[in-house]
Amino acid sequence: MTNGSEDERRPYTSPHRTAQARATRQAVLDAAGRLFAERGYAATAREDVARAAGVSPQTVAAVAGGKRGLLEAVLDEAGRRDGQALPVALRSWLQELREHGDAGALLRAHARSSAAVSRHMGSATETLRRAAAADPALADLWTATQAQRHRGQATVVELLAQRTPPLRPDLSPAEAADVLWALTDDALHGALVGERGWTEERFSDWLGDTLCRLLLHP
Repeated sequence: MTNGSEDERRPYTSPHRTAQARATRQAVLDAAGRLFAERGYAATAREDVARAAGVSPQTVAAVAGGKRGLLEAVLDEAGRRDGQALPVALRSWLQELREHGDAGALLRAHARSSAAVSRHMGSATETLRRAAAADPALADLWTATQAQRHRGQATVVELLAQRTPPLRPDLSPAEAADVLWALTDDALHGALVGERGWTEERFSDWLGDTLCRLLLHP
């Protein structure tokens, strides 16, 4: 039986307050992502983010801590798909690739998925790239994100090895992963779609065809 004192100690969760906190967090991250992209990481102060989000600097600190934490939160937010954190989305992505029994179909599906990721992640990734170049303290974060991406491409190569047509005989699995890692870089998507005006469909088709030509045995 629950007594009155235990009821008083039970935390109360207000749906309105929870929704308000989520909206505030989103406003802070949206403002930070926009300012980082427009001004650069080094030139953006916490006070700038607070003004753009319409909150206090203390609220910005409560959302993500220091400026590095703010950048990491922006990256995490950009890496979500349909409300899912990246590890969950990554498992879903790999499961979708496993459904393709043909190596060419798998690579074309991977190209479409990679293009979609670049569309969402491109701005945040470029922010981190520039920030790490200007601030050596962020080099480890950049290195970690690139290493994680390479591990993902190595997993795709492992899936390809179980399918036909096989990988080109002059490519080792490590070299094949390097090719995937290079061609699925968000910067390439940004260059062709963002700067040269390619459509998303054209880019995805080109990337899929290119990956098949470079990686698979004719």
